[in-house]
Amino acid sequence: MKNKINSTVVFLILLCLVVFPLKAQAVEAGFYPAQVKDISDRAYERAVIGLLDNAKESITISMFILRPGENDKHTINRLMKDLEEALGRGVAVRIYLNTKGWGGDPLAAEIRQGKAFDVLRAKGAQIYLAHSRYMLHDKMIIVDSRFVVIGSTNWSISALTDNFESAVLIDCPKLAEERLKRMETIHLYGEDLRSPPQISVKEMSSLPDMIKLPRALMNNERYFPEMIRVRANRAMDLYLLLIAESYRRKLKKFSISLEKTAGELGLPKSWDATALRRQVIKSLRKLKNTYGLINVQFKHSRAAEIELVNVTGETFSVKNSFFEASFLTANRQNKKFILLVKAYLKDEGKDIADFSYSELGRMFNIDRTTISEGLQK
Repeated sequence: MKNKINSTVVFLILLCLVVFPLKAQAVEAGFYPAQVKDISDRAYERAVIGLLDNAKESITISMFILRPGENDKHTINRLMKDLEEALGRGVAVRIYLNTKGWGGDPLAAEIRQGKAFDVLRAKGAQIYLAHSRYMLHDKMIIVDSRFVVIGSTNWSISALTDNFESAVLIDCPKLAEERLKRMETIHLYGEDLRSPPQISVKEMSSLPDMIKLPRALMNNERYFPEMIRVRANRAMDLYLLLIAESYRRKLKKFSISLEKTAGELGLPKSWDATALRRQVIKSLRKLKNTYGLINVQFKHSRAAEIELVNVTGETFSVKNSFFEASFLTANRQNKKFILLVKAYLKDEGKDIADFSYSELGRMFNIDRTTISEGLQK
């Protein structure tokens, strides 16, 4: 009996040694713990109705095909009615719809004028049309920032009543959070592809009057002083934009659109989309590999997930207007650096005029030319 117990103990220890590292690897690889339910084929509609009827805070839908009918008994209209009722309970409803491949402008007009959509819009639903340049191929629903429905099922009669469709219901707040962030990178119909990303009111906040920057960015020669020395202007501007975006989202980790970021950096409008993305990717990699200021993952050819690396030490305050894309693109790099120097010294109760060029050069690891050009009006 003793040998049997010992064998069991040894087996359990070996099992822990094998399973726990695998679990750790799964978490590191981006897996989330979740409960998953198969709702394929005819189980889909029943499960989705249950979710919509019990939604308490929010419903976000991203759909390739969403086709209401002419009367309330139409299969899709039953789902639309559930959305209408959710709005009546104070639930926030957002719907993202595809326009590419289905007539582009005609489809957009149809969606704007469709009776079912007009009813939802009148009750406060936000309906976004994806830019016709890109296909929105999602079949996804997110409820209360917790439940995610994803699969092959469109909101069409054939999908709900005839087709063999695969779909799963996932209970995972972390996955829901990631999916919601992704929605903010979608280019919208009629939108300037170079304009700042559209962000939900819930996720987006205005910048505070003052933004805190680590002092090390200025007095450690590996950061901004090095960028000034080697003229890595675009990398420096991009990092400042990322800091502002982090403040807006109140997150250290977030997604950005590469093309929209190219617009914020003031890259030439005559460049094609591929060239614009390539330049932003180049600068992101420089911030990661050369300066160690960010971690970056390129989710697909048009978006990147950014994580700001924590730069330790004391901070200094800079006015929020300094971080506006229009300001960054309109001013010379040396001038921007000297403005940061002034803010750095002001935080210490000092004035740049109290220091000689030599003293400033030693403090911030810059040369005389940078200082003199930066002080010019």
